[in-house]
Amino acid sequence: DTEGQLSLMLVDLPGYGFAYASTERAQEWGELMKRYILDRGKNLKRLLLLVDARHGMKKADFDFLESLQTTASKNKNGRKESLPPIQLILTKCDLVTQVDLARRVVQVREQLSDSLRRQPSSLPVMLVSAKPGVGFNCVVGSTAQGGVLELQRELAALVPRPKMSSTNSAS
Repeated sequence: DTEGQLSLMLVDLPGYGFAYASTERAQEWGELMKRYILDRGKNLKRLLLLVDARHGMKKADFDFLESLQTTASKNKNGRKESLPPIQLILTKCDLVTQVDLARRVVQVREQLSDSLRRQPSSLPVMLVSAKPGVGFNCVVGSTAQGGVLELQRELAALVPRPKMSSTNSAS
């Protein structure tokens, strides 16, 4: 029984840019991802778009967002599907100088805003790296924290805390 427990599901969908797969297979994945995202409805709280900080958004990112929005507006049930807030995550931030990283944050935020048919979310661009001390809000006191850890904390904050009833606390 999972009622009253914390629940958060992260789903890592296949990349739509580079893949060791045929073009046909990659197209199948793209359709699968679109349906998965659009069929979640209000249960999908956030869409995380991972972008390599060295390169920024690529044509495949723009194509996928456009295709997702087009599919959402052509729902067969006659109701318009809406996309959840989209949050950009810049990866591999340790491989980019701070000046270039600051420019990239501004660039990808503008690119996302320009590519969306609706108002973009106000969620911050998160910076992550596999290396400690690089990334979003990475220093606590004098201790460096990895950006991935901050991302986990940010996502965990999306999960409502269970209400403690007298029957739960009596055990």
